[in-house]
Amino acid sequence: MTTLPCGPWKEVAVDFAGPFPMGEYLLVVVDEYSRFPEIELVTSTSSKATIPKLDSIFARQGIPGTVKTDNGPPFNGAEFSSFAEELGFHHRRITPLWLQANGEAERFMRTLNKTIRVSNIEGRNWKRDLVRFLRRYRATPHSSIGVSPAEALNNRKMKIQLPETNLQGDREARDIRAVDKRRKDKMKSYADY
Repeated sequence: MTTLPCGPWKEVAVDFAGPFPMGEYLLVVVDEYSRFPEIELVTSTSSKATIPKLDSIFARQGIPGTVKTDNGPPFNGAEFSSFAEELGFHHRRITPLWLQANGEAERFMRTLNKTIRVSNIEGRNWKRDLVRFLRRYRATPHSSIGVSPAEALNNRKMKIQLPETNLQGDREARDIRAVDKRRKDKMKSYADY
């Protein structure tokens, strides 16, 4: 189990989903504290296409302290190194093909890919379904922290069309770090059993 960062948007994980039907990819950035996902549509996974999209995300959310990526081509070149140096974040490369090293992002990617696959099978517009999915995902309490990603990141509830309910039942502990640790300890005890 990875330890929770000290606050929101301090450490983010970056990955790509796709290619999708029209040859597009999704650049996915997940905050490791709040689990809040940011997604940008890209037509290429090159650093030339990736850096402006990351810059746009960082303009909205702020520059993180650490950016975790796999060892993919857009993150290995001099262009990305100078981008990291210019903005002042630490670039941390994770072990390739070892999903646990980037667990939060990989788990989110599984859910994201399933949403898009179902949308395509049902003949719906996957981009529109993606927006709906993100709105709901960001507003739904996350199982490991007990609050929604939007609330953990922005310190406010996100209004959506669903009624406001206590989906988690564990709201007495507002401290995200304590809830995360308690739930990870519980998962670890099950795994060690």
